[in-house]
Amino acid sequence: MDKEFHYYITNIIALRAGFNPEDAQIIAYSSQYVDDNTMIFEINSGNDGEYKNYISQTMNILKPEKIFYMRIYPIFHFFPGHEKNIMGDSARRCDGKLHLLNTIPDNQNANELLQAAFESKNLYRIGIATHTYSDTFAHQNFVGYYDAFNSMEGLLEKALPDIGHADAMHQPDWPALNWVDTRLVKSHAEIDNKKRFLEAVGRLFEEYRRYLNSIGKKASQNKEGVIAEIDKAIGGYDEANEQKDVRIGRYKAIIGNDFIDYDENRWFNDAVRKRIGFFKWNYSWRDNYKESHWYKFQEAVKEHQKIAKDEILKLIFEKMDLRNL
Repeated sequence: MDKEFHYYITNIIALRAGFNPEDAQIIAYSSQYVDDNTMIFEINSGNDGEYKNYISQTMNILKPEKIFYMRIYPIFHFFPGHEKNIMGDSARRCDGKLHLLNTIPDNQNANELLQAAFESKNLYRIGIATHTYSDTFAHQNFVGYYDAFNSMEGLLEKALPDIGHADAMHQPDWPALNWVDTRLVKSHAEIDNKKRFLEAVGRLFEEYRRYLNSIGKKASQNKEGVIAEIDKAIGGYDEANEQKDVRIGRYKAIIGNDFIDYDENRWFNDAVRKRIGFFKWNYSWRDNYKESHWYKFQEAVKEHQKIAKDEILKLIFEKMDLRNL
């Protein structure tokens, strides 16, 4: 999924589930910022408050170090299903292959990760876990690993690295697209992204409601109403994603006066000062940085990664001899 779901649709689901506008914005921004948190910064280097963040996405899919991408792709974007259900209900591969890291929609591990975020009551962790959980629907049948399991037919596809859905390019991430997954048997090969995305909407709404019920907050709409609202906003089939801006306009209209445009630099600039030094940028904290969205998000990224790799996925990683990620 891309910003269309992670920011706009997530914001709508959070509002309709009963989060107030400010909290819904934090959840939606955190969900989208997982994809934009691509740079490691050294802040206050050599001084009090020295800090280094973790990244949750990388655009460098050619980087060869196994440890590098194993701490990003399976943890944040291709969360593996439980090993007792590696195949999942959706996967019917022509080659019959299975993989320990296969992404299964709405899988047990991703649900456990989301519940851990709810238990923390940390909105940034809820947003990050929302991103990971939502991606299990769009990224199903791919693994966040450099493996021929992801390989698709075609000359262009053969030239691309077999990590995640690189061979499928943006096709799994667009909400109004129908496409063909050539790795799957004919009965399962035709993919309806809208169906997948609306399933994610319904399940995410249910999980948000379960959490909000536990803290005494009421919803403004029921699940069927939210699904119908977003179904209408997505509209019909869009082969080239040309209607994206039109759809986004409809999401904004649903959110109404509470809508805030997404700026991937806003949280960082509110927390950090930067100035040019000798051949590089120098970064320092602004006042009260520990109360800033960016700092809280970065701390949540570290917690999310720790729980994912050291607890939920520990046995899978051990079976793959990846104990020291």
